[in-house]
Amino acid sequence: MHDPRAALLQHNRGHWQGCFIRLGSDGSEEDRFPTSLEVQERDGVIENQLTYLASGEQRAMNFENVPFTMQVNAGGAWSLGPSAITPLAWTGELSVVHGDQRRRIVARHGFHGLDQVVYIVETRSGGEPVAPAKPLQCTTRAHGNWMIWQPEPHVELLLDARDRHMGDNTVCGLRWLTPEGQCHQIVRRYDKNGYLQPLSEPEAWE
Repeated sequence: MHDPRAALLQHNRGHWQGCFIRLGSDGSEEDRFPTSLEVQERDGVIENQLTYLASGEQRAMNFENVPFTMQVNAGGAWSLGPSAITPLAWTGELSVVHGDQRRRIVARHGFHGLDQVVYIVETRSGGEPVAPAKPLQCTTRAHGNWMIWQPEPHVELLLDARDRHMGDNTVCGLRWLTPEGQCHQIVRRYDKNGYLQPLSEPEAWE
């Protein structure tokens, strides 16, 4: 039986060096900054401490059990966001992991489409993460009701850039096809009433 807490720790525990790249609503880079993230379990508590290296500012998120608003698949990919949304603003955070490399996004949905996306490249193998050349400009294309942004080869972000209304379902997804041919992805879905849907197995990209 799938144990989200065990999968989260198995694949995400450790010290991650990161590069956060802030993108505008058109997929173009606005700025970037280095980070350090420590994920560990201590006395039964999963501790996450993020440090912005340029300023020294720190943010922490600690929990004993995986929050009910967090979805984790067997490969350690996870998403975090509200349990229910309206057409108003909401933020989704998603992460996929491949060995000692991770790709993450924080997508901020505003009143009239996307406000901002932060694309995050992380490594725990030591040294600086290999981030896309600056300034980053995502290629974008339509995918049904959604948009697909491609910040670097083999990485796709599934985004809803519409001016949403009541009765619109929505998604936020992250997919990484590795050079070894492995597919790591997670999709966070909300139905037409705005309620979070369970993860699908296998994960559909829609």
